[in-house]
Amino acid sequence: MKPSRRYRIFPVLAILAGCAVWSGCGYHLAGQGNSLPPHIKKITVPMFQNKTYEYGLETIITVEVIDAFDRRAGIDIVKSVEQADAVVEGEIIEYKFVPTLNSQRQVTQYYINITASVRLRDLIQDSVYWENPRFNFHEIYKVTGGLSSIQNNRQQAWQDAAEDFAESLSSVLLEGF
Repeated sequence: MKPSRRYRIFPVLAILAGCAVWSGCGYHLAGQGNSLPPHIKKITVPMFQNKTYEYGLETIITVEVIDAFDRRAGIDIVKSVEQADAVVEGEIIEYKFVPTLNSQRQVTQYYINITASVRLRDLIQDSVYWENPRFNFHEIYKVTGGLSSIQNNRQQAWQDAAEDFAESLSSVLLEGF
């Protein structure tokens, strides 16, 4: 029994529709996109404000945010607002660092949560381009090396969390997800 002409055309239409959607949706590899307006080429990132009791968190997060934007094609990081087309402003409003213990009361992992109020101000058009008063990042970091390296693990988890927070923020701002 020969399939009708109408049923043979469906796979072709499906493929054509898929190609049209895929090519028109702005698909790109993660870390490569830039959905900012074309006039924003230079960004400055002043020191984030730290409203938590975690001393030094603002420094490490600011450095990681600068590095995350600096790795992106088409974005130049500049030192001053006078040189910039846009500014990323942030205030760390909450930091949670919770160790998880096993049955022997040893730390096996850390849960880290960072919440910040962040906005991207477009200095050319004198407007707020993007804002999130509670940008939230959380992750679990496994402990390695046993009890003797808890402080090293804690510091590494802190560093990793700041780096991952910055990558997450730059993805949201530059890629829209």
